Amino acid sequence: MRSVLLEGGPTLAGSFVAAGAVDQVVGYLALVLLGDGPQVLAGAGIGTIAEALRLDITETVRIGPDLRITATLKGA
Repeated sequence: MRSVLLEGGPTLAGSFVAAGAVDQVVGYLALVLLGDGPQVLAGAGIGTIAEALRLDITETVRIGPDLRITATLKGA
């Protein structure tokens, strides 16, 4: 298996990050302000900015007014 798409929500995504099983992230940026919203990762063991995962952008694509950003983990 070379690729797995995770779309299960923050708990599933957080579990894979905590296990070190993520090497690429695809995210979408929409220019909409919502205020408080759901978290992206839950249980990933990231509690401070110092523990944050750093990413290298490999591709950006404009989709209408939004952006799709593909990135890899720094050092991966």
